[in-house]
Amino acid sequence: MYTVADLKTKFKKFATAKQHFGIKAQGWDKLCQKLNAKTTQETETEKLRKQIEFLEAEMAKKNAKSELDLMLLDLVYKRGVGSNEIFESAEAMNGEPEGTGKDDWAYFESTLKRRYYRLSKIYHPDAHGSNQQMTNLAHAYDIARCFVNANEGMGK
Repeated sequence: MYTVADLKTKFKKFATAKQHFGIKAQGWDKLCQKLNAKTTQETETEKLRKQIEFLEAEMAKKNAKSELDLMLLDLVYKRGVGSNEIFESAEAMNGEPEGTGKDDWAYFESTLKRRYYRLSKIYHPDAHGSNQQMTNLAHAYDIARCFVNANEGMGK
């Protein structure tokens, strides 16, 4: 908090104080009021910024899903077509290298990723797809990745 006495001891001239703070005022009292209001506003802004950061961190914790959560979610709430049907569709298989089997996506993450990117180019809202199609595709990709990660340990 600024006081008139503190300002007068720090700055000998009123014009120097105004210039230092970059505030237009009619006297020492007005300058002091404006400085204190500005400080209060900055303090409140900083408090709100910290509160927003805390709330965003809490939301991120609650929204983070483990692989098990995603698998259970898929078992309980099916979203449209299953992930195996999506990544084995003709659209996903179009352009696959020769010798790639129908079930390769279950064991190789690179194949799954390649098919996901190919389908996302088709279903993305910017490519005349819908938000629901892209949401379903992203969900299916998350589920399929869970199974790929689970199968990695079994194959060794």
